[in-house]
Amino acid sequence: MSNASPQRYNNTAILLHWGLAILIIGLLVIGYFMPDLPKTPLRKLIYNTHKSFGLIVFALVLFRIYWRLSSVVPAHVPGSPLQVKLAHYAHIFIYALILVVPGVGLLASSFNHGFNLFVFHWEPLFPVDKELAHAIMGWHGVTAYVLAGLLALHVAAFAWHQFVKRDGLIRRIWFGVAQ
Repeated sequence: MSNASPQRYNNTAILLHWGLAILIIGLLVIGYFMPDLPKTPLRKLIYNTHKSFGLIVFALVLFRIYWRLSSVVPAHVPGSPLQVKLAHYAHIFIYALILVVPGVGLLASSFNHGFNLFVFHWEPLFPVDKELAHAIMGWHGVTAYVLAGLLALHVAAFAWHQFVKRDGLIRRIWFGVAQ
């Protein structure tokens, strides 16, 4: 048995990465447009669906963190010590924000209308305080924008590795067989 790092992430980590990427990008895009929707039953459905998928993302990222900490992962991509450190901290902040954004949204809902997980409704956890809920929701938006910015940097780093350095970084986190 070899002690060498694997060349790529395992299939569970890859599936979690890309599944979460799709969900998070969808939630960010929908979340950006939601406040401007007319107050109709469709808007309520979109908000409740957004909250439901936000909670799913929260649960999946908890599982992803567990999986990441309990699995053997590829070694850091070669680079300067500063690049390696920046990549490490960027990933930590991304994970943290993927927990904070839905957590803050759920907290805001806990002071307002309560929460729907698709068809299941939970009443507000705290006494209704719409002003506090609105203030907390402002932080939901701010943290979502920060997450979007970090994800844009993540994609830019990928593009740099893929198209400038041409080091094949994508093979580590893409489906298929290691080369």
